[in-house]
Amino acid sequence: MIQVKASREMRLYEVTASGYVVDLFVPFVALPSVAALHKAIRIRNPLNDRQCVAIVLDVGPWEERDDQYVFDGGRPKAESGLDSRGRRTNGSGIDLSERVWLELAMTDNTPVQWEFIRLPYGVDRPASTGLASQAHP
Repeated sequence: MIQVKASREMRLYEVTASGYVVDLFVPFVALPSVAALHKAIRIRNPLNDRQCVAIVLDVGPWEERDDQYVFDGGRPKAESGLDSRGRRTNGSGIDLSERVWLELAMTDNTPVQWEFIRLPYGVDRPASTGLASQAHP
């Protein structure tokens, strides 16, 4: 699993990069690669060992093509403090939807661990599976 700083994405009713309209129910995240859209991840809060499954429905934070971090184990470009356009960042490598934030019992922009997973055949998104609230064994 990759460990990075997470931040909270609170944009209720706005449209994400995938066309999804943000609500409070679907567990989703944003990763800084367009190529990650619609992929499933397992995400874990190492401070309390809570985890959930989420789907990548947005692109960010800060970058859109940080493929070395997302797919090759590099570090997020946002950790440098500046993004590729010269904007100051908060150092986050992943944005969490409100649902994921609550599932993980996050209280601040602290580190999380994440990895890509394969969902069972026929599962269209984690919210429909009941996987979103499974605790880490």
